[in-house]
Amino acid sequence: MRPAEQTLTPRARVPLAPLSTIGVGGEARWFVRAETIADIVASHRWCVERNVPLLVLGGGSNLVIADEGIDGLVLQVALRGLEWRRRGDETVLRASAGESWDDLVSTAVSRGLAGIECLSGIPGSVGGTPIQNVGAYGQEIAATLEEVTAFDRRTGEVTTLT
Repeated sequence: MRPAEQTLTPRARVPLAPLSTIGVGGEARWFVRAETIADIVASHRWCVERNVPLLVLGGGSNLVIADEGIDGLVLQVALRGLEWRRRGDETVLRASAGESWDDLVSTAVSRGLAGIECLSGIPGSVGGTPIQNVGAYGQEIAATLEEVTAFDRRTGEVTTLT
């Protein structure tokens, strides 16, 4: 699946410390806040066309940024949205990568759902959760995760991984 083409205008010299949970670090040479999949695709294409390194940033909780900053494009994944649906006796949740992981767990618990409740209190965003295979107190995301929509930087395609 290839999202619609779009142009990209990154911001220059954006401070990164406020985007990290430890609050340290320099600037991004260029910065884009991606609110759509098309923003992600355009950011990748922009970097490839200019031979510029790309750093993907989520919630900033597993990141230490050097005082010198990042001499490349920092892409903050800020896709939002939660979709809850029933499938027989189960509730299926589709969550966008930019959602707060802890807020998602809290919402699931408030709906009386089980399976990720022990993963409360873990900082970061939904997008980082499967990459890190987040786990705690006998639960891990791999036990409940069915699929991930991902952008393949080698092919430039959006794909679904099961």
